[in-house]
Amino acid sequence: MGLRKNMISNLLLSSSAVLFPLITFPYVTRTLSSDGLGSYFFYDAFTQYLILFSAVGIPFYGIREISKLKIDEPSRSKLVVELLTIQVSLALLFSIILVGAYLLIPGLNGDFKMIKISCLNLIGSSFLMEWFYQGIEKFTYITVRSLIIRSLCVLGIICLVKHAGDNDIYYLLLTLAVIANALLNFIYYLKNYHHPYTGQLELKRHVKSLLILFSINVSVSVYAVIDTIILKFLTSNVDVSYYNVPFKLVKIYWTLMNAVGLVLIPRIAAYFSKNDMQSVRSALEKSLNVVLLLGLPFSFFCIMFAGDIINVVAGPKYVLAVPALRLLSFIPFIIAVCNVFGAQFLLPAGKEKKILHATLVGLAISLALNFLLIPHFRFMGTAIASVTAETAVCVYIVAAAVKEINIILDYRLIVQIIISAVATAIIRYGFLPAWNGIPILFVAGITYCLSFLALQLFWFKNAFIYSLVNFKHL
Repeated sequence: MGLRKNMISNLLLSSSAVLFPLITFPYVTRTLSSDGLGSYFFYDAFTQYLILFSAVGIPFYGIREISKLKIDEPSRSKLVVELLTIQVSLALLFSIILVGAYLLIPGLNGDFKMIKISCLNLIGSSFLMEWFYQGIEKFTYITVRSLIIRSLCVLGIICLVKHAGDNDIYYLLLTLAVIANALLNFIYYLKNYHHPYTGQLELKRHVKSLLILFSINVSVSVYAVIDTIILKFLTSNVDVSYYNVPFKLVKIYWTLMNAVGLVLIPRIAAYFSKNDMQSVRSALEKSLNVVLLLGLPFSFFCIMFAGDIINVVAGPKYVLAVPALRLLSFIPFIIAVCNVFGAQFLLPAGKEKKILHATLVGLAISLALNFLLIPHFRFMGTAIASVTAETAVCVYIVAAAVKEINIILDYRLIVQIIISAVATAIIRYGFLPAWNGIPILFVAGITYCLSFLALQLFWFKNAFIYSLVNFKHL
């Protein structure tokens, strides 16, 4: 499948990851109590942490290794069985650990229903094997399947989550969506892609690479997942919800931004196998331009319209989360830049240790700042720690990557974005200072897009923007 079609499919998939939560999140924040929503965030964060442990780096490792074995179907099937055996075994082990933690840790022993749902989520995630379909570049299949299941999940949430204490129903519906995806993936693989192979399973051959990627995942999880757990133990469910409401909004957007990067990982790995560094450089520069195009405007809008965004999406009871949204709005851009130089370059190049070193730096900063700041600043302390840790990781990874490859930054595109943002700010504060909510967000969005388009047509005439519009040279 061509890179153009892959990008379109994955952008549709990631757009749905933005759209569907924007439908359900306002509903859920208004229906569930702050305590109930905080409880869901806590148990989900704990479960996601264990999922990272059970995956041991397989999502990235699987994409890279599967992309090398597209033609050799027996060897590819053997690889899939080996990786599934590792992940499912670890998922079962960590499910037992989760139940044990429920019995031993005071902060977990309040709701066994949520623990049971977490175990289902953990085991179901081990069968997802998205890395296989991404490795063989079956992005259209992934998109169609996910759109159908997400649509059913949205309907389920709207129909079944009706009361302030329905946080367990909400969590169960999200978990059933994971299980449905996993079952379809596994059955589709057995029916269409599994082939007989010879020889014994060789699990040990994956250990070295997986341990490095596992270390990366553990380090990243501290400032991606465990910050919520630390916040819960040091404060309350209400503080957890004040942090996670803006954090989830930000996370929705960076999922969209990572769509292009996910498509490029198997393609860049193939370029490396052919030693085609010119194609690698070209792909990375285009990916970085997409990051600039999507990341900088998002940060600008969240800083300028944070109050309006929180009121529209989560309601006035989360007005205290406005400063956190302004600060966290930088994370999608930071993570996306980090992914361009890390996941899209250092990982396919076999430089996993560089990424590990960076994440260890982030781990140390995140842990230190969370424990130092949360007692004084509560959920804002977590936000500060998160942004600081992500920035440190990004700086380290970019510094490591530029020693290996020279990437040219499109400064004209940056200037075009800044001028468009300034024009939007003038309209907001100069002509419509009393507007708020959906009307001002709509007008601001239209103003930015028209300003950017006018600058493109009559001044900058950026070749990269034209290539996006015409789908040329992608």
